[in-house]
Amino acid sequence: MVANRLDPWHGAWFHPYSFVDLTVNRAPDEGTPDEGDGFVVDVSFKLAGRVVVPVRAVFTAPEPRTVVMHIVEGEGEGSVVETHATPIGLDAHGRPRTAVVEAVVCASERPGFALARAAAPLMRPLIRTAAGRLWRDDLAYAERRWALRASGRFPG
Repeated sequence: MVANRLDPWHGAWFHPYSFVDLTVNRAPDEGTPDEGDGFVVDVSFKLAGRVVVPVRAVFTAPEPRTVVMHIVEGEGEGSVVETHATPIGLDAHGRPRTAVVEAVVCASERPGFALARAAAPLMRPLIRTAAGRLWRDDLAYAERRWALRASGRFPG
């Protein structure tokens, strides 16, 4: 899951039903990590049809199993999503299991965000459905990547 979050390109090609117009503006420099090192991504989240919400997000990895996304421009500016993965052992077939916890803190002074907050009771079921689909897809992707790495057919 951490690899998914640190692969900004996967959002547009693996989740085209949710993300469009993805541009990576800056990628971290290998070998020169610093506190501000991260991916800077412009992406639009699809609400319905052609209705999208464009944002600029910065993805960083402050710890080995943690990825933090900050919305720095657009609706939801100031919002943060933190994803943390903790290994919890092996399953009955010897495959690694991982607990993934995601915390979302949404706050913004932008006018569109106030409208979204007012519509939240109506939007909550749609957001849950969209988030569930993203999680299922990301888990399947992570499992396939692990299987390929474990077989030696995928670098990584």
